[in-house]
Amino acid sequence: MSARTIGMDFDYTPKQREIYDLVGELGKTHFAPRAAEYDEKTVTPVANMRDFIDAGLAGLTVSEDLGGLGSGAMGRDPLLYIIAIEQTARYCMSTAHSLHIHCHGSHLVDQICSPAQRKNILGNVVENGALLNATGSEPGRTSRGLYNLVTAAERVDGGYVVNGTKNYASLADTVEYNVIFAGIKGMSPTEGHIGLCIPRGTPGLTLEEGSWNPMGMRAAVSPNILLDNCFVPDDYVIGTPGVFPRDRWQARFHLGFAAQYLGGSEGIFDYLTDYLPKRGTASDAYAQLRLGEIRIGIDSVRWLIYRAAWLWKMRRIEEAELFSMTAKHRAIENAVNAMDKGAQIAGSSAFHAKSPLARMFRDLRVQTLHENLDKTAATVGKYHLGQEFDTTARL
Repeated sequence: MSARTIGMDFDYTPKQREIYDLVGELGKTHFAPRAAEYDEKTVTPVANMRDFIDAGLAGLTVSEDLGGLGSGAMGRDPLLYIIAIEQTARYCMSTAHSLHIHCHGSHLVDQICSPAQRKNILGNVVENGALLNATGSEPGRTSRGLYNLVTAAERVDGGYVVNGTKNYASLADTVEYNVIFAGIKGMSPTEGHIGLCIPRGTPGLTLEEGSWNPMGMRAAVSPNILLDNCFVPDDYVIGTPGVFPRDRWQARFHLGFAAQYLGGSEGIFDYLTDYLPKRGTASDAYAQLRLGEIRIGIDSVRWLIYRAAWLWKMRRIEEAELFSMTAKHRAIENAVNAMDKGAQIAGSSAFHAKSPLARMFRDLRVQTLHENLDKTAATVGKYHLGQEFDTTARL
């Protein structure tokens, strides 16, 4: 262990323990009982998000000067919201992703906006429970590159007129503010990359009906946003052009995904420890071996994620970005491993279409496909070979 790692505390602070217990209780008593219905109906888990709001957690990643809890990668306590996402994912992956999206949108606004914008937008979040998101994805972006956006923002008097299509717009049907990213006409993809916070009801923003119908993560409703001459005034232009790629904000979201993969794996483990005794195979040596391997993987991944959060807290930014990628990579590998080994010892009888385990598997497998393991590992390899690397690379 290097001298620089001394000082890490592996115990939760009182506030972290409070959030762990609070969200865990919400998960057991509220999120888990509702999960099947939300999945079947393919609707946003609004009641679950309301539970977060009622519990005072809408401002998890909003700074304390506005009444928030001060979490997020650049916050005072980066681990706090990770714990909340992890605990939520044990009981409902779709709700965990919804929380993750709101937290990241809130944190972005908190960190890059003007004082007036922060008070206007985040004051509404903390005081009234307003939700927001952040959507960069759009059709074809994977092949074009992260910042080569087709959605275009044209400068006009007093703001921008925006045209284009965004996809995977999580919470878009529920939020008070849809945060989207576009490219300013006439500028390079990175220098012209701009964030726009579009209030609910703004003319020119509509949702494409029927655009969300996946195999898993069905309740993490993420429809297409259609932007047709949508005017966004300067008061809702967030940050300066190019700030998102320049400060590598995408890398500050890696741990939110990793926490989902970790929590989903924990949910499978929870199910198995209840199911195997009922099946009569708890004394089987093979079942014990596989369950132990799943547990070891979960505990290993948790401390990688928590160390990455600690690096963010220490403001060791480049290390935090790279280690967040490492943690996310292992979280995905472990999630796939937990599904494989869990299926072996649960058996086919545990996988009737409406069983909780079947939903957990569908959700976790679909969600892990949001990241590219090979590109993540290659990025870490480039760093160690002294070559140019990009910690925002995902797909």
